Amino acid sequence: MINRERTVIPNWILNNIIGITTFVILLCISYTTRLLRSLASDHVNPIQICEKINRLRGPEYIAHLALFCALILRGWWQVGLLNFPFVFYNCAQYIGGEYQLDYTKIFSRLSKELIIIKAQGNLFVVIIACNILEWLFWVPPEYVPLDRGYHVMKNIQQSH
Repeated sequence: MINRERTVIPNWILNNIIGITTFVILLCISYTTRLLRSLASDHVNPIQICEKINRLRGPEYIAHLALFCALILRGWWQVGLLNFPFVFYNCAQYIGGEYQLDYTKIFSRLSKELIIIKAQGNLFVVIIACNILEWLFWVPPEYVPLDRGYHVMKNIQQSH
């Protein structure tokens, strides 16, 4: 059966993890973008901005790793592999010691950081679109009754 649960973790728990981590990552990326743009316009203190961004990095890194694991365990390999560059980049930054923004060097790195966060945002929009497509085309197994769960494609298939 193609839609059987692949692990001892139920699919509904993995789906909730995917939804929650997606929301956390979107929140972190959008708030980081807003902070960097406000820093570019030179309206705020760079020390405070760097501290806020550094506090966001940890939850974002953990959320990317949790999302990657949940997608792979759920069986959505394509979307999970699309998320792998985030996990690899975050690990490389953490191991290299470049995950903390230094307020003394922020203005020299500001354009690079803005480009990176825009690229992350764009790639993550693609991942969200793929998640939505995986959800839409997921056909529940036959043992799940029609009035329970998400049945977009199963209802269409049974109506013809």
